[in-house]
Amino acid sequence: MPVCANVLFASDLSDEGVAQLIEDFQSVGVTAELRQVSPRRALAEIAWLALAVIPLKPFFDQLANDFADDAYQRLKTFIAKLFRLHRPPPTEPPRVLLLQDSTTGIQVVLEPDLPARAYQQLLSFDFATLRRGPLHYDQHRHRWRSELDEADNATSLPHA
Repeated sequence: MPVCANVLFASDLSDEGVAQLIEDFQSVGVTAELRQVSPRRALAEIAWLALAVIPLKPFFDQLANDFADDAYQRLKTFIAKLFRLHRPPPTEPPRVLLLQDSTTGIQVVLEPDLPARAYQQLLSFDFATLRRGPLHYDQHRHRWRSELDEADNATSLPHA
């Protein structure tokens, strides 16, 4: 059974672009209901390229089952396709793709330059360990982390 996602896309897409985006989601086992951000809102105010609200654990489990050892590469390729749909001008800051868990509301921030190791770790990440997000990949520490959870943990530690 395919996983369903509600996807907001913050860019103008042609009919062909919309069809391609839906097909790209289908390639990773996701049925996407796509909506573009209202033209009344200035795109420069939006830091994200797309927001996909999806049950993350079932999505990642399905990827692992359907594509086994190739699941992380399949996810990386899928995300790269989404970023290619909108290349911002050099004067515009890079945008991110947000995956939001439809159960917990926790968001995963995907940047265009993530290494393969990030996708490998993401597919096996234990989301039950998070209290809040967003979750992002720390390029220097080579791991996924929620700075808000870390800050909460640091303030709740007993002082010596």
